[in-house]
Amino acid sequence: MIKKEYKTSLIKLGKFLVIFLIADFALGIISKQLFFSQETGKYARSTYAIQETDAKVLIFGSSHAHRHYVPEVIEKELQTSCYNAGAEGQQLLYHVALQKMIVKRIKPELIILNIDEDFLYHSKEAYDRLSDLHPYYSEYRDDLEPILGLQSKLVDFKLFFNGYQANSTIMHVIRYYASPQLDYKGYRPLFGKVKPSKSIKEETQSKIEKGVEDIDQNFVTALHTFIATAKDNNIDLVFATSPTYLIVDHTTNASFIRIKAIAEKENIPFLDFFNDQQFTGKPMLFHDSSHLNDDGAKLFTKNLADQIKALK
Repeated sequence: MIKKEYKTSLIKLGKFLVIFLIADFALGIISKQLFFSQETGKYARSTYAIQETDAKVLIFGSSHAHRHYVPEVIEKELQTSCYNAGAEGQQLLYHVALQKMIVKRIKPELIILNIDEDFLYHSKEAYDRLSDLHPYYSEYRDDLEPILGLQSKLVDFKLFFNGYQANSTIMHVIRYYASPQLDYKGYRPLFGKVKPSKSIKEETQSKIEKGVEDIDQNFVTALHTFIATAKDNNIDLVFATSPTYLIVDHTTNASFIRIKAIAEKENIPFLDFFNDQQFTGKPMLFHDSSHLNDDGAKLFTKNLADQIKALK
């Protein structure tokens, strides 16, 4: 009697697993179809960078890259093609993964990485936002597993299920089907001008500098990997920083100091526009205290292109 009940339970469990896997497979097909059919939004831009662009110059970085680097200006000044693969809120781990996926298909001539001064400081959000890479896991497992494995040791188990890989992106897909998000070769301009106020200055001055102990060694490794991938594929690499509205003292910023030291050791050109007097204190060039508006972005990109031409 007990054996019969045990056998019945196993049969039921087996049926459940079969139904579950079939449902997961069907859900995975539908969600992936929706995901890769997107034409606007952050996922559409990353997919385009990974699967379609053949631009000779690629921009990487967070919102400061996405909002500050104007491909049409670079194309005009450098007489070459350009695509902005910057991604808002993403940090080094994401950029390393994106770079690895892209160079499997194309080898750009130049990569520009916009450097945020806090890139090497530990950030929980930097790990959490790696979920944006989940939909690409099936095709790029070898490249993504070491990076996503930093977020979760169960990455292989979780991403075995097709439905899980893109399930968190469905609302995003619906949102941009209903309201397309326009960009210009990956660049999305900001308009309007910052309103100078005491609160902006206090907000900037109230930032507490972190110490060496706050540097995340995974991020340091990621920066070295980004450099190595470029060198291994004979791609020129330039580090650049974006202008700031208010003058900021970075001399005690352990992250920024470490990044500059790595760039110097690896012989990577470092074009530093922090505290550039052409921009600081100029509200007509900024959308907010951290981001240039379209006028500021075009001027910055023109200046950057001029310095790159001087490097060549």
